[in-house]
Amino acid sequence: MIKAISHLGVAVQNLEEAREFYRSVFGVESGEPMIGGGGMVRASLVELDNATVELLEPIGNEGAIAKFLEKRGEGIHHICYEVDDINAEIESLKAKGIEALGKPTPGAEGLSAFLHPKGTHGILVELVQKE
Repeated sequence: MIKAISHLGVAVQNLEEAREFYRSVFGVESGEPMIGGGGMVRASLVELDNATVELLEPIGNEGAIAKFLEKRGEGIHHICYEVDDINAEIESLKAKGIEALGKPTPGAEGLSAFLHPKGTHGILVELVQKE
């Protein structure tokens, strides 16, 4: 069962420009960039009181974020929900006809897995079991 919104993933062309935007316009700092997505993404978390924004910049021209930017441009890429037991949640969702895109893997906040948008009303959904 979903506990809370963990974060919103936002695809950006340039991570440093996006970090500076949040710093200069909204007055909030973002975390140090980290590499994720199998080495295909640089990410930085903007921690707010009640939510987190995950800024995502592709490394190179391959990978999900690069393809997303090419097709749709910058913007919201996914919504991530926190769950207690990611494996049990995926099994429950599979029984309801919702397709997971691979198995849970370590991510920025813990074990995570994505759900196919065709089963979630067109939204790429990430589930995370926080560490």
